[in-house]
Parts: sequence; structure tokens; C-alpha cells
Amino acid sequence: MSEEERQPAEVSQTKAERGFRRFTSEFREWRGLRARVSSFPEQVEEKIRALEDSLSEYRLVISELDYKAPDTDQRVWDLYDHIQTEKQRLITEMERRPLFLRGLKELRSLNDAWEKLLTDQQALQEMIARAPAELKEYNERQLERERQRQEEQRRADLQSRIAAARRSLDLALGYIEQLDREGRVTFGSQVLQLEEAQKYWIDHLNQILRKNEVGELHPDEVVLNIYNLESMIRDAPNLSMRVREVEERFTRLVTKHDMLVSFGKTVISQQEIARMTIKLHEQVPELWITGQRQELERALEVLESFVATYESTIETELAYLERRRPGLTRALATVSEGDETALLQMSAMARSLISAIDSRDRYMRGHSDVVSRLVVKMARNAGWNKTDIDYLMIAALLHDVGKVSIPEHILNKTDPLTEDEWQTIQMHPYYGAQILKPVDALSRIIPWIYHHQERWDGRGYPDHLTGRQIPIPASYIAVAEAFSVMTVDLPNRPAKSKEEAIDELRKAAETQFSPEAVEVLADVVAKEKKQAEPENE
Repeated sequence: MSEEERQPAEVSQTKAERGFRRFTSEFREWRGLRARVSSFPEQVEEKIRALEDSLSEYRLVISELDYKAPDTDQRVWDLYDHIQTEKQRLITEMERRPLFLRGLKELRSLNDAWEKLLTDQQALQEMIARAPAELKEYNERQLERERQRQEEQRRADLQSRIAAARRSLDLALGYIEQLDREGRVTFGSQVLQLEEAQKYWIDHLNQILRKNEVGELHPDEVVLNIYNLESMIRDAPNLSMRVREVEERFTRLVTKHDMLVSFGKTVISQQEIARMTIKLHEQVPELWITGQRQELERALEVLESFVATYESTIETELAYLERRRPGLTRALATVSEGDETALLQMSAMARSLISAIDSRDRYMRGHSDVVSRLVVKMARNAGWNKTDIDYLMIAALLHDVGKVSIPEHILNKTDPLTEDEWQTIQMHPYYGAQILKPVDALSRIIPWIYHHQERWDGRGYPDHLTGRQIPIPASYIAVAEAFSVMTVDLPNRPAKSKEEAIDELRKAAETQFSPEAVEVLADVVAKEKKQAEPENE
């Protein structure tokens, strides 16, 4: 064979060899791909089981968080859904036609798809591993923002509450100013000074606000302190009545003792008087101004105990001195007890006013006179001194003097009163106090008249005083008045017996009436009944 013939044959042989090698290579690749593709479903399924375990732990992390990062969580579940969908698609595709009937190109495509699915699974596994930290970080940021928002809202709410407390306090201060114009804050007390109290209240408020500004007080404490200050201010008039009552008794006692000393008789040591005077003039005002109710009540009880210890002895000594030297104590006695002539004149004036009331209220004619006689008996039975009894008698006569300002058709109405008519009736203690206010000699009894309709449980009027806040003389008048009304015939009901009336009063003790006043009246009625029994026999 020539050289020229041999060259084409060699070329043909080389092409055939290359073709054979390519076929062999492709066949090996086809066979390897077929084996590999057939193994992918099991690999993918195994990784899915691992992913499911990781997702279970991921769900536990998620369940403990208040806030979920929406992007992170969405990416996890989107990729998981894609993997499941793609897995199912590839399995369906493999089931459509056996692998051995597929060409190399198809196997390569399936292989690439399964490889991509495995890569996605690995990416999801890494994403699940990173996700808890990202979610926790996001949750912490959101929690911090929420805490800041809540703190800002809480501060705003507290500032609003502080502002509301300030407004309420301002109303209380205005209420005190109104009462002061009517003379109903210190009630003429010589030891209590409203100006000093107002200065303390304002200084105390400013101190609270300064502490709030510098953070020394929690805002809740600021609100509480302001409301406590308001309560202290509103309570001041009620406490002052109690102070005024003790002050009057103490002043009378000391004045009477000074009378005895001027005649060479000493019952109380000067040191003890000085100590009690300091308590009354220094300790009591401070406790009143600062609203320390319990401490104030204890101080007043000490003063009352002091007065009660010596009151009877001093009265006895004065009476003995007057018997020995008639007229010597009269001039001095007017300082503390009032001129007998003035008392007689006031009594006459009171009876004139009561006659005017009786002429307008036909159903309660003579009522005030009966009440006056009852309270005098009660006061005597309780051991009151003569001057106090005289003033109580006048107060009882005048307790309903305010009814001169009530329309006559309301006073004499037999049908139930309307709400407006009842409110009009409830104004009579106020009208009475205003009528007597210009009369300086009667200033002492104005609180007794003003508060004779208060109830022991605080549901009375006009100021809703409770318990021992109510002046004792007012409590005596209230009990005597109720007894008087129950024991007379009225158009809508017959009179009760005295015993029935006492039973009713006892049932209402500690709700409507002072228990002490009820028992004093009960004792009076019992003694009168006992005195009447021999006459009946």
C-alpha cells in the first residue's frame, strides 16, 4: 500500500478511535449518572429528616419569643416549601420514565436539579442554624423598643395623674379660702392660724415637686403625696372644731384658776399649766397644720384629761369662795363664763326668734323649746358646768333658726318632699349659722347649730362629719331633737312612747347618733321615770 493510500486509512482509524473513546466516556458517564441520580431521593429524604429535627428545635425557639423577625422566618419557610416542592417534582419526573431509557442529556439535567436541591437543603440547614441568634437579637431589640414605649407611656400617664392631683389640690385650697371667708376654717380659734397653715401647705407642695424634678421621689409617690396633702387640707376645718372645743375648755379652766390664784388659792402648779399651755399653743397648731390626726387627737386627749382632772375642784373652790364673799368673783367670772345679764338677753332673743319659727311651722310648734329643755337635762346629767349648759340651752333654742329662710309651704307639707324641696330643707343649718354669725356673743354656739344634722357615720349634712369630728353639743341637740320628734303626734304617724323612742335611738347609735349622747338621754329618761313611779303609786 502506497503512502498516499495509507494516510486516509490512518485518518479514518484515528476518527474511529476518537469516536469509540467518546462513546466509552459518555457511556461511563451515563452509567455513573444513572446510579447517582437513582441515589439522590434517598439522600434528599435523609437530609429532610435532619431538617425536620432542626425545624422542631427552631419552632421551640420561635415559641419562646415575643417578636419574630418576619424576613428571617419567611426565608426559612419559603426555602423549606421550595425544597419539598422541588423534591416531589423530581421524584415525579423520575417515576415518569425509567432512567435506563433516558439519554445522557436528560440524566445530566436531573443530576443538576438534584444537586441544586441538595445545595438548597444545605443552605436551609445553615439558615436554621443561624436563625435563632438572628431571631433572638431581633426579639431583644423589639422588647427594648416596647419597654421604652411603655416607659414613655407610663411617664406620660404619671404626669397626667400628677396634673390631675394638682388640680384637685387647687380645688381644695379654693375650698379652704371659701370657708375662710365664711369663718369656717379655724372657727375663731386663738391658737390656730390659717396663714401659717397655707404657707406650710404651699411649701410642702413645692418640696414634693422639687423632689419629683430631681428624681428623689417615684412619680407614684408624688401623686400619693399630693393627694395626701389635699386630704390634709380638706380635713383641716373638721380638726379645727375639735381643737376649738378643747381650747375653750382649757382657756376657761386656766382663767378660773387665775381667779383662784388672785384670791390666794392654788390648785394647779404653775409648771403644769405652763406645760399644758405649750402643748396647746405650740404642739397642737403644728400637728393641725401638718395634718397629723392621730398625734393631734392624742395631744387633745391629754389636754382634756388635764381639764377633767381639775375642772370639778376649781368649780368647787370658786363656789366656796363666792359663798364666803358674795360678788367678789362675779366681775372676773364674766371673762370666762359671760355676763349673766347677757345670757338672759340672748335667751330672750332666742325665744323671740323661735316664736317666729313656731308661727310658720304649725306641726312642730314648741319643738325647739322641748329640745332645749331636754339638752339642759342631758348636760346636767353629764356634769357640765353652768355656763356651758346656758350656752347649750341657747344653741338648742336656736338650732332650727335657719328655717326662717325656708318657704312655709315646704315646712308645712305633709306629702313626701321632692328632691329640690329636700335640698332646700337641708340648707337650714347653713342659714342658721349665717343668721347668728354677726352676733359675736353667739360665735361659740355657731358650730353646734351648723352641725346638728350631721350623722355619726358621715352621711349627714352639711359637711358629712363623722364620729368625734361632730361637736359634742351638736350631738346632744341631734339626739334630743330626734327624741322630741318621735314622741309627738304628726299627720303621717302617731307618737311613740319614750321607751320606744329610746329603743329607736339606741338602734341608730354609731350610725346616726353619738352613742354617748344617746345613753345620756336614756339615763335622763330612766331617772324621770323612776322619780314619777312613787307619784303614780
